Amino acid sequence: MEKIMKKVLVAIALAAAIPASAQTAFTVNGQLVSAAEQKELMNLLAEQGIKDEGKQAEAARNILVREKVIGQEARKLKLQQTPEIKTLLAERETQILANELVRRNAAAHPVTDKQIQDAYADMKKQYSPNEIKVRHILVKSEDEAKSLISQIKNGADMGKLATEKSLDKGSAPNGGEIPFTNIRSIIIPGFAETAMGMNKGDVLPIPFHSSLGYHVIKLEDKREVPFPELDKIKDQVESVVARQNAANYLSNLVKNAKVADVQSAQKPAPKKTK
Repeated sequence: MEKIMKKVLVAIALAAAIPASAQTAFTVNGQLVSAAEQKELMNLLAEQGIKDEGKQAEAARNILVREKVIGQEARKLKLQQTPEIKTLLAERETQILANELVRRNAAAHPVTDKQIQDAYADMKKQYSPNEIKVRHILVKSEDEAKSLISQIKNGADMGKLATEKSLDKGSAPNGGEIPFTNIRSIIIPGFAETAMGMNKGDVLPIPFHSSLGYHVIKLEDKREVPFPELDKIKDQVESVVARQNAANYLSNLVKNAKVADVQSAQKPAPKKTK
């Protein structure tokens, strides 16, 4: 009896020495999930902001159970052997590895202040301070556009006409209004330049033609918005530099790879005997 009590006391003492967050292995349909595997996932969850160890453990267990069950069913159906799935898995693996390579490269070569300042200077150089606010109606034919211009000149409500007639489903519900937009963001060639040359409140006297059709344009307003100071957008600039560094890093890996065709060895044709 005394020996049994000693064993119980030792077991209790050992249990007390083990942290509450310590994991125990478990099985899912007979497949072992180790404590180490759970702990590794818990560490990743902690990095993602889940600080409570109880929640980490619960989330890790749920994720791993789901992962194992799905993997088991997929193997049962031999999904991994199908060409489509093989391709998708290879692409996913490549993306995961690329992300990790980028992460490690960024840790080894963090963005510098000079890179941020240079990027900011380039962005500022390419920036246009001009923004326009326009109202427009998009139609298919030039004749219809001319008719609408005539109606507007005679007092018709352009907003109402835009809602009824415009093919631009994005602006039509708003009476054809396009809110203040930087002219560099307007992708229709010549549209922004045409509007910038107009006076506030003017309706373009002739339809503007684009690949989309014919536009009736009214300039509601225009303004200049100065480029923000670096300290206001430093985080955004740093993110841009980081993405560019990542793209350059991966691009250089491919660029510096030694790629060569392999010539198949061909046996010489046997000599003809006389």
